[in-house]
Amino acid sequence: MTRRAFCILILFLIVWQSARAQASCCDRQGAKLENVRKNIKDGSTEWRHTVNVKEVTKGSDGTKVTSVSTFLKANGKPYYKGDIIEEVVLRPNNDVWVDMEAVTINYVKGRFGLNATADAAPSIIPADMAPGDTLPQVSGKGKVSLLTFSYRIWDRKVLRYETISLPAGKFDCIVLEEHKLETGPGHNRDVLNHTWYCKGIGMVRHDTYINGKLDTSETLTQIR
Repeated sequence: MTRRAFCILILFLIVWQSARAQASCCDRQGAKLENVRKNIKDGSTEWRHTVNVKEVTKGSDGTKVTSVSTFLKANGKPYYKGDIIEEVVLRPNNDVWVDMEAVTINYVKGRFGLNATADAAPSIIPADMAPGDTLPQVSGKGKVSLLTFSYRIWDRKVLRYETISLPAGKFDCIVLEEHKLETGPGHNRDVLNHTWYCKGIGMVRHDTYINGKLDTSETLTQIR
């Protein structure tokens, strides 16, 4: 490593450590985060994804952040049956706690317009994760009428710190790698995901690999 590269790394670590008081999530009520997901093969837009931070409430166990995700096709028409409600809790130590059971139910409701039941372990995004760390496996099952499906997220590894430039600006991030398998009637999806998280914002980039090849990339284009 050159001296210049070493100095840049040290500066990055100082900035990241100074931001540790923030969680990897946007908790500004009324904020809108606009993202675009592109297909790598032909450069087409798969969807436009807007996250609306609707409500932020403080409680004894942390701060609850309720957001609504809207997905639109490139032509502006809805990608799913409806919006998807997302709820996370920012613990007092700024870990992000995600109720995967609620995520599963809300996802099925938004995507298919159907009511589901689910059984899933929570997912946690630690505030102090660092390169070399590994995170616990997350798994869950869902049921819609007589149909059942499941998912498993494992090999969750923190890869590196990285500063990236996106249409929405420049962001100091930490990069997480996860292996995800989804199974169900007529559906079997096995992917590797790389996600860039920024303090105070959350996900700013999300890449999906299929059979070792980059398939899609979702990036933050604007924050309002």
